[in-house]
Amino acid sequence: MSSSKLSKKEQDEIVEKLIASLDVLDINEEIDQQLYDQLDANHQQQVDDAIREFADAAIGSDTWDSDEW
Repeated sequence: MSSSKLSKKEQDEIVEKLIASLDVLDINEEIDQQLYDQLDANHQQQVDDAIREFADAAIGSDTWDSDEW
């Protein structure tokens, strides 16, 4: 976690940037961990949810990691 607390607006901007980057990441790339680590838990959850939705859409199923497979 960053030592200086970011404003809500700054965190919202980071969330937007990280989510927008999902479409252009190469298969071996990850999101910018340094940016992600600056977010509070609620903003991190927004990014996590977007990653999950992205994976669900890419795979074509929202149960791809469940025991149903």
